[in-house]
Amino acid sequence: MLAAGVVAGLLPLVHAHSFIVVMGVGACLALINWSRWREWLAFFVVASVISIPQLLWSTHGSAVSTRAFIGWEFGWDSGNANFFWFWFKNTGLFIPLLVAALLWKTDDYLVPRKLLFFFLPFTFCFIVPNMIKLAPWIWDNVKVLFYWWIASAPIVALLLARLWEGRAWHRTLAGGLLLVLTLAGALDIFALITNQGEYQEFDRDGVTFAEMIKQQTPPSTTILHAPIHNTPVFLTGRRSLMGYPGHIWTHGIDFGQREADIKKIYSGAPDAASLLGKYGVDYVVIDPQERSVMTVSQDFFSSYPEVVKIGEYHLYKIKP
Repeated sequence: MLAAGVVAGLLPLVHAHSFIVVMGVGACLALINWSRWREWLAFFVVASVISIPQLLWSTHGSAVSTRAFIGWEFGWDSGNANFFWFWFKNTGLFIPLLVAALLWKTDDYLVPRKLLFFFLPFTFCFIVPNMIKLAPWIWDNVKVLFYWWIASAPIVALLLARLWEGRAWHRTLAGGLLLVLTLAGALDIFALITNQGEYQEFDRDGVTFAEMIKQQTPPSTTILHAPIHNTPVFLTGRRSLMGYPGHIWTHGIDFGQREADIKKIYSGAPDAASLLGKYGVDYVVIDPQERSVMTVSQDFFSSYPEVVKIGEYHLYKIKP
């Protein structure tokens, strides 16, 4: 339990939603297994000692808006669809089989009492995300829902195993159910391994441009580029003034003012030079991506020295 506390305590900076799940489910299991309270106390003390400094550090002076994370939203990402139909479309027979496994009883229940009490806290990982938005992007509730599935899958597998032990038609039924439960995932994997969908992140010039940036700039350099997801700057290890807005938004960070200022700089607005100084920009990238998403004033940047040029990729040095 001490080792488990160490691992749980390291989660806040790795995956905050997983930390919440582990601590929440752990609290429920501690109440259920109250006779072992000393072991659970050791777990929570160690996890808290390691995690609290991380939480304080990550939230102090942060641009993250906590109000963007929590809100009532029934049915997860179902929108206006019927709640039950939405979950049946997305999980097929998984939930009906889970319920059947929990209720199955011949001489005794299929799911033993001890396993049932272990599973029950994980049902909150299904209930809560279907009631409350836990991230700015409602889809990210899957980060909690996934733990409900992790705990439920072995119980459904137990039901299939019990059917397989029965008569011939029971085995046929078990095989058919296994196929239905795994076919959607199998089709996804098949599409990946057969390369049916390929997307280019970086072209050859972009990769070469990134290598030249690493050669020509110090590691602590701050580089301005278009706020997109696949700029070559991300291959350099250098600091970016702003990344992709869609990704930033999912973390609850207010990026509106910075995005507006970036557009001013590239357009060569009267206060462009002062904005470069305000944000401590060392270099600016101009390539086809910048021109495709915003207005770029070549006249403004022509006053700065060009230090790297690869095809249509240009790097300008701002600070002398």
